[in-house]
Amino acid sequence: MQATTFLGIDVGTTKIAVVVTDGEGNVRAAVSQTHGAGLRTPPGRAEQDAVALLDQTWDAVRQIPPSFRQRIGGIGVTGQMHGVVYLGLGNTPITPLITWQDRRCLDDATFLERLRDKTGYLLHTGYGLATLAWMQHHRKQPDGAVAVSTIPDLVVAQLCRLPRPVTDPSNAAAWGLFNLQALSWDGAALEALALPQSLLPVLRPFGSVVDVLDAAMATRLGLPEGIPVPVAVGDLHASLLATMRDPEHDIALNLGTGGQATVITAAPIEARESRLTWNTWPYPGGRFAVVAASLCGGAAWAWLAESLASWLRDLDIDPPPPEVLLDKLNTLGLEASGELVVHPHFLGERHDPARTGSVEGITLTNGSLGALARGLARSIVLNLRSMLPPEALIHRTGIIGSGNALRRTPLLQQMTEAVFGLPLTLQEGQEEAATGAALLAAGTV
Repeated sequence: MQATTFLGIDVGTTKIAVVVTDGEGNVRAAVSQTHGAGLRTPPGRAEQDAVALLDQTWDAVRQIPPSFRQRIGGIGVTGQMHGVVYLGLGNTPITPLITWQDRRCLDDATFLERLRDKTGYLLHTGYGLATLAWMQHHRKQPDGAVAVSTIPDLVVAQLCRLPRPVTDPSNAAAWGLFNLQALSWDGAALEALALPQSLLPVLRPFGSVVDVLDAAMATRLGLPEGIPVPVAVGDLHASLLATMRDPEHDIALNLGTGGQATVITAAPIEARESRLTWNTWPYPGGRFAVVAASLCGGAAWAWLAESLASWLRDLDIDPPPPEVLLDKLNTLGLEASGELVVHPHFLGERHDPARTGSVEGITLTNGSLGALARGLARSIVLNLRSMLPPEALIHRTGIIGSGNALRRTPLLQQMTEAVFGLPLTLQEGQEEAATGAALLAAGTV
């Protein structure tokens, strides 16, 4: 049977998503399920069961109807960036996945600064190589470790039965200590931290075919043998590939739990301050993605509803369901005026972990719930815009919006257009990251 469809796999922070698309990225079938792989950890730690993530991934693939699975012509993989898992022989996980949300590098207030002094790179807690440096410094490396990997790179390694994981520039750069010009690990920086490069995945170009699907895995997943599998791509990049149609002029804005504002540039934008509020990642086509990422995007909007529900309970009043509160806050915010500023830094920011939320401009007469909702919605968007370098916004003509918080909240949509002064187009897409991975497999991007 002629292969006409492509499989995209996204191993996310909270769920596994699998889609089948045609060659133009139109979704023909989809499976999405919460993986529940999170582990109970001490405060400041964020770990997930890597074996459970793999098992859930294979289960999600098998839920795609056989009529689609038998026509797959390529498999693209993406997933959560920054995280790291130690592997033993046969690409077997011997530690949990330490995710991007991990804060162990902040246990010592000067640890990341010392890494920067040694390497010249500003690493954030949760970045793979910062985590590896912390593990080494505290002598926590597991016995028998022969490699380390991101979770999407591990999926590819197991699909193809590779001798060791490989990675692409998007996932490698998300670990840190990556030379953007050479698109390679920075050997001198690794040496300065005594981190062996032999432990790291081998670099492959964006979208390059790693190998074909292993015969045993094909049988296990009900897929044809010999399907080409490209190197995994980071979930941010995969989402952009699925949503941006005019990368030279679009701004991509995603508001889910966190928030990201991204522009594609022909050259990296250099840092001018010690606390860089954006990151520059390599992007397919010899371009770069300049990304401002807030830790609290849609979660900040949910915070207001959760706080309101808590206040009502304190008054012995049963609160409405969360979705009713969110709808009401949206309506009140659309009807309100005023410019309260509600800084949404409830989880800190990567460039300033100690920062907290606050309210500015409040008086005895302007503190209505609607004004608070409006001020928070505006500040969520303004926070992301302010973190982008000004030159990245030149010649931009529109905003491509995604993420459930943005899709479901007209107030956030209105504030997006007001803050950026540009029209917003919402993506109706289904599982953007998985779709972008499928597109990469189809070779159409």
